[in-house]
Amino acid sequence: MKIYRFIPVFFVFVFVLCLCAGCSDKKTSGEFKVGVVAVTSGELFRKGNYIIRAARYAADKINKSGGLELAGQEYKVKLFPADSNGDSEIAAKAALRLIEKDKVSAIVGAAGSKVALAVAKVCEEYKVPFITPVAGTNKLTSFKYSFRVSYTNTVQGEALALFAKNDLGQKDVGVLFASSSPYSAELARFFKEDYLKGGGKVVSFQNYAAGQRDYSTQLKEIIESGAKILFLPNNTKKVQLQVAQARRLGFKGILMGGDSWDPIELQRNSLFKNSYYTDHWIPGLPIEGGAEFEKDYKKKNGVDPSELEALTYDAVMSLFAGAKIAGIADPVAIHDALVDMPPFHGVTGTFDYNNNGDPDKDVIISTFRDGHIAVQDIIDLK
Repeated sequence: MKIYRFIPVFFVFVFVLCLCAGCSDKKTSGEFKVGVVAVTSGELFRKGNYIIRAARYAADKINKSGGLELAGQEYKVKLFPADSNGDSEIAAKAALRLIEKDKVSAIVGAAGSKVALAVAKVCEEYKVPFITPVAGTNKLTSFKYSFRVSYTNTVQGEALALFAKNDLGQKDVGVLFASSSPYSAELARFFKEDYLKGGGKVVSFQNYAAGQRDYSTQLKEIIESGAKILFLPNNTKKVQLQVAQARRLGFKGILMGGDSWDPIELQRNSLFKNSYYTDHWIPGLPIEGGAEFEKDYKKKNGVDPSELEALTYDAVMSLFAGAKIAGIADPVAIHDALVDMPPFHGVTGTFDYNNNGDPDKDVIISTFRDGHIAVQDIIDLK
């Protein structure tokens, strides 16, 4: 008798489940796969961890809302992290594996210009969108399937030249850059060209080789030239060595850098007092949605977001916005949607991927003030 009494209840239960399922037009249709190339080993591992953490935060946010909606159907976002080891050859192999084996619809990440170019070449060949949060090299512009949230080196160079002229009194400048780095060499050259064009003087233009750790020869020449500003468009590890050696040799002038400087590492280093660098974002900027992002990010991760995390978040969320417009997980359709979509309102500001994948946005110049990061100026180049 117990069996017969259970049967009607069972069918009622099944009927209710079917009815609930029918109340929604949206169905989970699979996974939206995204590759994340980031250096998680070696001396630059912190940058890679920032990228992975921010990408996961963005994916979790979408998944908790039900998934990524494409043409009325919901797709769960699945990330496929890959360690580039900071090496272009390893990065290229990782990108190829993500495309051929994991079947990703897009790739994000690759903070360094060399690694970004390696990933861009693979994505171009296979027609898969690639969005880097911060890789400044102008060479990336020639790749149709590559996009970036950060400034190009051309834009940075022009903004820094204007800042040095208008805010720093157009003092004589010495430059020390890495000859083997596309980012460093390009930014040094573009800054020099724009500074000279605006009437400034670059009194010493020095380069150094990959792996070099003693810069005394170049720095002595810069100091002897009478430079009052030392421009260092180099990564954070190199810059810390260079500034320590420059101060030890007697340089008492102003320091300037590009967006390769990691402000979290440098802000409490007294050697960087009276220095300025191009920035993309700092906590507290009056950007719509920014305060909510900062609060929720810290709640989820236990730490305040860094500049790279904010940029990565915008890279991933802009990818999702393009995918929604495309209405399909097809890489080519997503690429077309990214090019044509309206300006994207992100936590680092509003930007529009133009026809060559470079965003149109103002340039922030930041400084270290009382051990904290502060905005010094915002350069509008439009």
